[in-house]
Amino acid sequence: MRAEAGHRLLAFLRELQAVKVAEFRWQLDGSIWQAVVDVEPRRWLGLAFEAVDPVTGKRATYDIDTDLYDLSQEKQREFAEEIESDIIEFLDNLRKGAVLRGNDGAKFVLVFPLDGSYVRVVRGRFICGASTCPDLAAAKAGGDYVPLE
Repeated sequence: MRAEAGHRLLAFLRELQAVKVAEFRWQLDGSIWQAVVDVEPRRWLGLAFEAVDPVTGKRATYDIDTDLYDLSQEKQREFAEEIESDIIEFLDNLRKGAVLRGNDGAKFVLVFPLDGSYVRVVRGRFICGASTCPDLAAAKAGGDYVPLE
């Protein structure tokens, strides 16, 4: 029998030396970013990520989670494992310096690889929007980017 979704993520959080801040919550911090990870196998897996533009103070956020799906049901196992893999991949890319920050005009932008493509998160006037791009050049269009520190 396979382990419940969340166990690989818990092992990875230990490897990253994430700080446990609540029963099912871990936190990682950089100089201008914070990642909060919730791991409650059979119920919920989630990542809430926030980065701050060091010049303008604008914030960009990106979330990955299992939403309201009942992870205790066998039919949701594959979905939960995909979400778990995406969270691990995002955190690993953060560790490797593959998450980039930049500006496209006045907008704060994050760019990172995920699941075979590139995600571009743009801070709009009120909320963040995310789009998927086929390659890094397309994701970085319109701006200059540096690794998120």
